[in-house]
Amino acid sequence: MPAWTRSRVSLPNDRGFDRCRLDSRRPGLRVVVFGGTHGDETEGVLAANRLAGADLALMSGVLEVVPIVHEAAYFNDTRISPLDGRDLARTFPGDPAGTPTQQLAHALHTQILAGADLLIDLHTAGSYLDIPYLTGYIDDGRDKKGLGERAAKAFGADFIWRHETRAPGRTLSDMDAAIYTEAPLPGPTDAAFADRYYDGVLRVLAELGMLDRSAAPKPEKPSRRIVSGGDVDKDMQPVGRAGLFIHKVRHGEKVAKGQVLGQVIDVRGAVLEEIRSHYEGWVVVLKRRPHVKPGDQVVGVAVADTRL
Repeated sequence: MPAWTRSRVSLPNDRGFDRCRLDSRRPGLRVVVFGGTHGDETEGVLAANRLAGADLALMSGVLEVVPIVHEAAYFNDTRISPLDGRDLARTFPGDPAGTPTQQLAHALHTQILAGADLLIDLHTAGSYLDIPYLTGYIDDGRDKKGLGERAAKAFGADFIWRHETRAPGRTLSDMDAAIYTEAPLPGPTDAAFADRYYDGVLRVLAELGMLDRSAAPKPEKPSRRIVSGGDVDKDMQPVGRAGLFIHKVRHGEKVAKGQVLGQVIDVRGAVLEEIRSHYEGWVVVLKRRPHVKPGDQVVGVAVADTRL
């Protein structure tokens, strides 16, 4: 049975990342798995590291894993780089002559993602946002084989979030076909969720014919399909007043059009503003921290995806 190989991709000033590769030595897809794109999201790191040492009977193609993509952020326990303050997941395709995070994005873009058929980017909501357990993919016509949709369905999360637009700079946007995960995990680390991520990757590999289906556990329940732009930097509903944002709903909750999603209050508890849903759907993103100023994005609602 083919064995894993591990190599180091080096960058200036002792930076870089480990690359783990399992080659079936048979024709097929090349699938890449990322853990730790954001340094404070540990469950994906655990799942990716477990995968990179697993005894997998790969039937076709090549599986590559970068267990800790952004080491500077991971070892600093932060979402962004302590070296230049940049968010790696907003920096692709990078710049070989740029800042440390831009150099890292460029190395990942050229040495790992170039020529790959599918990326699985294991995120959690982290400490800033509150997001239900979901997989997301982009459906803008670039994924001619439909690998992203197949992978998102196979993963087995509670929600499958389809995006009809491609946000610039994202890890996901660097690929024709890719999925990402999210889960409501701000810490401490949830090892059981790391197991669910690991199982989800196995289901994707089985769906793509790279593993025998008997090697992939069945999902816990059917996924609900939703759709929206999904750019958490600009597609969420903003507040118009400064104060404290108080949630009136939870992640994953179904809401009606016009329902109050949250309130902005002052320090005495007086309500300054109510945020109401623009449509019927499901709460997929909430700002976790309460302090807000005018224009801050605080809540996102996605609608039912009726496309079969």
